Amino acid sequence: MGSIINIGWIGALLLLAAWMPETITTMKSESLEALNPKFIFFSFLGSVSLALHSYRIGDMAFLFMNTTLSIVVAIELAVYFYKSN
Repeated sequence: MGSIINIGWIGALLLLAAWMPETITTMKSESLEALNPKFIFFSFLGSVSLALHSYRIGDMAFLFMNTTLSIVVAIELAVYFYKSN
């Protein structure tokens, strides 16, 4: 069971590492061209839903990943709305 937990944490960190550069690029960009608000919104809802599910089943690696990803996507959503006004 220990190796499964390690693989879960490694996967969570890799997914977050993949998402972070996109968020940083979004924040630095002057253009909204690369942002799709529907994608961002559904990503946020999906991450929050999966975080709640992870909490319910007690999967801490998945909970960490989805909670953190929800925060990252919320930042992208805020940047989109800030830049669109």
